[in-house]
Amino acid sequence: MSDRERATTVPSSAGTAGAGKGRRRWPVAAVWVLAPLLFVTVVATTVEKTHGPALTRPSNAIATGQTADGRRVAVVAYETDTFPSLDLFRIRSIGYSVQATAFDLDTGERLWDTMLSNDHPSVGAQALAVGGDHAYVRTDDGLVILDAATGDIVARDDRIRGLGEDRVASLTSYGYDPGMRLVVLKDGDGTVLGIPLGSDTAGPVPPDVARRWEEDLAATEPDPFLYSETMDDTTNHEARLPGPEPEPDPLTGIVPKTDMLRASWAPEDAWSANVVLDPATGYAAGSEFGFAVSEAYDGGGYTYQVADLTTGEARAGLEVRSGAGITTVTVDPAGYVVMTVPNEEGQGLLVVATADSIRTSVIGERGWLGT
Repeated sequence: MSDRERATTVPSSAGTAGAGKGRRRWPVAAVWVLAPLLFVTVVATTVEKTHGPALTRPSNAIATGQTADGRRVAVVAYETDTFPSLDLFRIRSIGYSVQATAFDLDTGERLWDTMLSNDHPSVGAQALAVGGDHAYVRTDDGLVILDAATGDIVARDDRIRGLGEDRVASLTSYGYDPGMRLVVLKDGDGTVLGIPLGSDTAGPVPPDVARRWEEDLAATEPDPFLYSETMDDTTNHEARLPGPEPEPDPLTGIVPKTDMLRASWAPEDAWSANVVLDPATGYAAGSEFGFAVSEAYDGGGYTYQVADLTTGEARAGLEVRSGAGITTVTVDPAGYVVMTVPNEEGQGLLVVATADSIRTSVIGERGWLGT
């Protein structure tokens, strides 16, 4: 071997030793990186598994409508107590908040979920209307206008254009006029103003609208039962169907008894079976669209079924284990019966029924890190 070859050749023993030293450094570095991550994962998993789902209590109002992108959506406000679950990181509070959330009525997908307040005790909040680019929620502090697509807060309280410091901090000073497609409100001077559906600016309303809402938009004290799990007149053992009232007999003056719809399609072993009512009309909810919804109780929970009014047959069903039934009902003009129902884990469910389907979505459902 030449002198040049000797100068450029590295002994095999030295090369092996050097390589060994390099390999030993990598496992040590990996341990320092992975150990904290593993610890966080174990702690997070333990908290997630041992603290159950967040308690969610919807308020007694559901707003439905069509957004600018053509979706039919439902918006509902709810109160939640998540302490000490991982939702703590999401809302950046002690784990208590009032939220507004939106769902796609066709798919049940949650579109967004926005915190309105983390005050304790909670402010009252009710979904008021949704349409075009905006959703509207009234609260004990005033009105909140949200982006209907993202849930971002566009304006609220005294930052609403055309209202400003004249806003009234009372939930009952705000309402919705579906005929005029106006969010109506009364300012601090007692003037009735309106925000066209899809807008974020308050302005004057026609005199007849102002007269119609003058007495209804009165400031009142907060309602302590806004998030309760009971609501009257959501169901009945029988229900009317749309149509003209029967004329009284010309000789006797007696009004003939009309046929009333009963939930004959409900499970036979149910302890009770009622028809879900449309609170706006008193008719069987969905009957304008050829179907009806029943709520049957079997001692351990409720079964909800959709029936075809022509055949009287059940088309779809849903079981909910709970000690309480429907809390809120609304009927969307596009043919959806939308309800809130509690489950046995203390969560609110959004139940959507159509002529041939019924599905449910968890209100305020949280995954890892509260997302």
